[in-house]
Formats: sequence, C-alpha cells, structure tokens
Amino acid sequence: MKQHIKKIISVFLMAAPLPAFAGREKADISQTLFHHILNGRDITLFPGLQPITLPFGMSVHEFMLIFSVLLIAGFSLAAVKKGILKPKGPAVIIEILVLFVRDDIVNPVMGEERGEKWLPFFLTQFIFLFTVNLVGLIPAFKTATGNINVTSAMALMVFLLIFIIGIKNLGLIGFFKNLFPRGTNIPVGIFVAFLEFLGLFTRSIVLSLRLFANMFAGHLAILSFLVLIFVINPFFGFISLPFALFTYTLEVLIALIQAFVFTLLSCIYISMASTPEGE
Repeated sequence: MKQHIKKIISVFLMAAPLPAFAGREKADISQTLFHHILNGRDITLFPGLQPITLPFGMSVHEFMLIFSVLLIAGFSLAAVKKGILKPKGPAVIIEILVLFVRDDIVNPVMGEERGEKWLPFFLTQFIFLFTVNLVGLIPAFKTATGNINVTSAMALMVFLLIFIIGIKNLGLIGFFKNLFPRGTNIPVGIFVAFLEFLGLFTRSIVLSLRLFANMFAGHLAILSFLVLIFVINPFFGFISLPFALFTYTLEVLIALIQAFVFTLLSCIYISMASTPEGE
C-alpha cells in the first residue's frame, strides 16, 4: 500500500522516486522537499527517467522564463490572423486580457490619455507574469517567480522607470521637489521628503518580496501536505491529498491575483512619481 502511494505522489510531483523515505530514520525530508522548489539545472520529466540536464549551463528558472516568452510569442502569433474580422480562439483570449488590463488597471490609475501610451508595457508585464506563474504549476516544471532574483529584476525595472519617467516629466529638480509636501515648514518638509524618497526603495523591495513569497509559499504548502504522507502514515494521504489538490487549485487563482497586484502597484508607483503634487 505504501509503495503504491509513493508512486502516485511521485507522478503528481513528476519527480524521481523517493528512496529517501524508505527508512524514516534516514529520510532527508527538507532536501527532497526543496529539490522541487529551489532552482537547479536538471528537469525530471517522468518518475524513473534520467533527469535532463539543461544545456549552456542554463538553470531551470532561466529555462522557465525563456519557455514562457516563447509560449506567449507563439500564442500571440496564433491570435493574429489576417482577413479575420471577428476574433475567435486565441484572439478572444488576447482581447479579454487587453480589455481587462486597460479598463481595470491602467485607465483607472493613469487616465485614458496617459493610459493609452502605457498600455503595451503593462499589458506585457501582466501577461508575462501570469504566464510564468501558470507554467510553474505544470508538474516537473518550477515557478520562476518563486526565485527572489527574478522578482527583484522585475521590481528593479519598475524602480528605474519611476526615476526615468519622473525626471523626464517633472525635471530633475521638479522630481525631488515633488517629494516635498506643500504648506509645511522646512524641517518637517525635509523629513517627509526623506521618507518619501526612502519609500521609493521600500515599495520596490515589497513589490519583489510579495510576488516571491506568495509563489514560493504556495508550492511549499502543496509539497508539505504531500510529505506528511511519508512522515506520519501512508493512510494520512486521505487527508493530505485533498488539501494538496485544493491548494493546487487555489494556486491558479493566486497566479492571476499576483500578476494583477504586481501590475497594478507598478502602474500606481510610476503614475505617482511622474504626476505633480495636487493633480
């Protein structure tokens, strides 16, 4: 019975069989658990098969990013067909995503005029993050946004845009002057301006940590439920498997929510930094 449950869980994880659990006294649970979450250079497509080592020294998370970009490009090309007046298939999905990002994220924050210019950027950001999050839910794959380096790079891009667009629209002096609240005395104004400037860094850091923590914790929760089968008793699978499947289903919703939150906050931060005080 125990061996059958091991095979079922191995198929669910799309990982190699778990010999470490043969003897509980020798089981290295943490190593097996984090093997399926942390970055690496090998992909196990099916239990029992030899892991595939990625070429050119590429890590799994790097492969996930490239795979997601190719997937988005292929889907977009399939949606764009000449001579078709009524969208259907992939084109309908693309249209829904465009309208969602435009009407629920960009335009309410930036307005229609500015939002029209920024729509391609935020649409690309949303679709990319949503795709990367979903691809990570495929068995044998890993979530690149569960890597702090990936989320930090995304947040750094937003951080640089805050300064670039802010200085471009307001000027160098106007950008920093915009941090100084009107109608306050100089000592209080300087202190508030310092906090506002510091907030530009903390917002970007929180932006990165929020996405990383949510995607990492979700996968960790799923695997933790499955590991309980081997730690407690094989029959505990009747309890842990439904919880793992529920969490897995919930991760699909979280993938959408996190892409939405990251894009929305990026839009708000860029808009705030490039808008004069009082407008």
